[in-house]
Amino acid sequence: MIDLVKKYVENRIQLVKFNFIGAIANVAATLVSSFLLLVMGMLILLMFSISLAFWLSTFFESEVIGFALVGLFYLIVLVVYAMLAKDHVELKIKDEIVQAALADDDEFNESVEYEE
Repeated sequence: MIDLVKKYVENRIQLVKFNFIGAIANVAATLVSSFLLLVMGMLILLMFSISLAFWLSTFFESEVIGFALVGLFYLIVLVVYAMLAKDHVELKIKDEIVQAALADDDEFNESVEYEE
């Protein structure tokens, strides 16, 4: 009987380790994927911003004014984000990370049938 209890405890510890490793893998995969999408999005935004700045400079006949207008637009977006949406976005990111970490645990619990 004692051997069965020891084996059960060892198996349970091993299961917790595997769940933890799975949760870390989910979070890491989500973070890497999100980071790559962010980098690609930033490069696209950079190219469009430079294009817009040069296009605006043709209207004002000054590259400085074209780039300054684009910079002013991003400054306004930054201020609005900092004032209105920062807390909401941070909370959503935290929720997504926790959901990714718990995804393996939920899948495991759904697949296990409890015997009574």
